[in-house]
Amino acid sequence: MPIFLFHASCDRHSGVSEILSSYQILPRSRSIQQISNTSLIIIAFSVAFYARIITSLTPIPAALNHAHLILVPAASLAVLMTARTVNEKQIRTTWALLGGLFCLMTISLASALLNNAGMVNAVFLFLMLGEPFLLLAAIIALPLSKKNVWRLRQWVIGSSFVNMVAALIQWPLINAGLLWANGFDATDGMAGVFFVSGAGNYVSATVSLYFAFYYFTAKGAPLWQKLLIFCGAALQFQLADAKQVLLAFFLGWVMLALFNLRDIRKFLIQIVTIALTTALIVWCIHNVEIFSAFKNYADKQGAYGAGGAATQIKLAPFSVIPTYYESVLNWFLGLGPGHTVGRLGGWLLWENWNVLSPLGATVHSVSGELWTMVYDNWIAVESTLFSPFFGWAGIWGDLGLLGIGAYLFLGIVVLKDICVTSFCRFLVLSVAAFGLIFTQMEEPGFMLYCATILGIQWHEQ
Repeated sequence: MPIFLFHASCDRHSGVSEILSSYQILPRSRSIQQISNTSLIIIAFSVAFYARIITSLTPIPAALNHAHLILVPAASLAVLMTARTVNEKQIRTTWALLGGLFCLMTISLASALLNNAGMVNAVFLFLMLGEPFLLLAAIIALPLSKKNVWRLRQWVIGSSFVNMVAALIQWPLINAGLLWANGFDATDGMAGVFFVSGAGNYVSATVSLYFAFYYFTAKGAPLWQKLLIFCGAALQFQLADAKQVLLAFFLGWVMLALFNLRDIRKFLIQIVTIALTTALIVWCIHNVEIFSAFKNYADKQGAYGAGGAATQIKLAPFSVIPTYYESVLNWFLGLGPGHTVGRLGGWLLWENWNVLSPLGATVHSVSGELWTMVYDNWIAVESTLFSPFFGWAGIWGDLGLLGIGAYLFLGIVVLKDICVTSFCRFLVLSVAAFGLIFTQMEEPGFMLYCATILGIQWHEQ
């Protein structure tokens, strides 16, 4: 993966950085000043986006997968210190994001103190949840020229294309036995730049579809290119059997229609379109062979309803976690960062225990209890759609109602002040829908990709 270091001076305006620099958040070293702010954004994005495939296919240590936890905050704070703007909306939006991040960090630390969780837990969880918003704040704060917007846009488009092509190449190679995907078959193993990781096929397919939607709305791009990219993303989606992506997109689309409720004409158009699309998809599932895999969910008799296996295991966190509360404060601050059903508590702490344990990391028995319930539940073993380990439950379980409130505040700021197009709003709302399914909201490469797309669209408008 090429990373270009551009030795250019930082943007010279005035505004946000003057306040930030007074607190000396990050020292202004000469080496940082020699790299342009746009280059810092590109480097931070690339480290998270390409880390998985680099460590999978080269001798580079797996520690690179976690390098974003240092590089993204460092690059973002460096940009915030040196980016100078006088635009009132940029300053107001940037401070709103930074204020929400401060609240999230405070809640994470308070939850750790209340529940005797390790400080490393609190730091890791805050960075996993907050770094996309921090990178977005850095992008928003930059008074980017058209040239630098184009440069950032081209890098993201190129990276999106690399992800799609890599996934489409991986599928025949895995099928032919020419590429080892840690035991995954071609369907689960075609993870693009997220090769090899659990549920990487879903993440990669989602990135490709977002790329196709974004590129289709791009001005000046030839129609044949738009159609080619859209067909490539659709093919990847089909080969990856990414049924969960379709569900999240549908939920995001419905929420987008509700978001437009004040505009009755637009609302009615979207509702009718959703209804017609739903009818078409249902017909395809029952009549078109390539859609037959989607019948897998509908054919699970007895899985749904109040007493169904799917309902019981999906909602298990909300009945099990409160049984471990020791005071009323747990309702507001949870059981501690990394202690419940998020990505950190679910497996990251366990996978990196040899490194994190000496640093004071802690785990909680509620995670083990819920994993036992998963293995004892026939439908949860079949699909992560029914997993009790998912984004919103993880935030609530770890940080309580205050943590949910801080994260929602950040999301509202993004929706209200940064989402300038319907595509941006759809992206944010569908990401929120993914948070009801699995832990995609805590996947760094995916979330930083979404944040960068939002920042680019904001500057383009």
